[in-house]
Amino acid sequence: MRSWYSLYTAPLLAMLFSPAPSDGQSFHFPPHDQWPVVRAGDAGPRTVAGKDETHTEPSTKTAPESEYRPAREIKQFTAPTILLRGTAVDLGLDNHALTSFLETQFLGDFAFLQDDFAFDKTYETWEIGLFACEAWTVGGHYPIAFHIECSAGSMDEPRNWHYATLGYGPKDKIGDLVRKTLDTIVAEYAAFVRKARGPNEGVRAG
Repeated sequence: MRSWYSLYTAPLLAMLFSPAPSDGQSFHFPPHDQWPVVRAGDAGPRTVAGKDETHTEPSTKTAPESEYRPAREIKQFTAPTILLRGTAVDLGLDNHALTSFLETQFLGDFAFLQDDFAFDKTYETWEIGLFACEAWTVGGHYPIAFHIECSAGSMDEPRNWHYATLGYGPKDKIGDLVRKTLDTIVAEYAAFVRKARGPNEGVRAG
């Protein structure tokens, strides 16, 4: 059985050894069900990699009602987390700085639900939300490929929602690209939670 690292780096290495597309074009990868990094039932849209950025392809799939239930019942999220893998640290990515950035973006997009990560009351496990990301980078010179995957849900169903994306760029832009990608992913999940909450999306849980 291949290690998790090899599973996640395989598509990135394919990017590095594939002919580079011209500006404005995107890489084309195998169908999503052949990617080890994308699981069936992902609620977020699929993405493909473009030059120095990532491009989002709108999903044509509507999540069944059952997929919204865990998000609907969440009343408070713990602070989001991010784990760096591969060459990320060597490239200058800082876990503390990215965690702080992720927390700020999360509170901004989830202002309809909470304004901090403090727990001033007791919640059931299905009422506590989790948001966790992992970022992989491959290489130390251009092109540096990166893969970011985030999962979210309640403590009972922590992987209810998934979002995975691939991209590449020069070393001096990787930090900005990773932050931009995380910002997009948080916004996507916030939209998912708002939809799950329906008419009550603007009302904070009590």
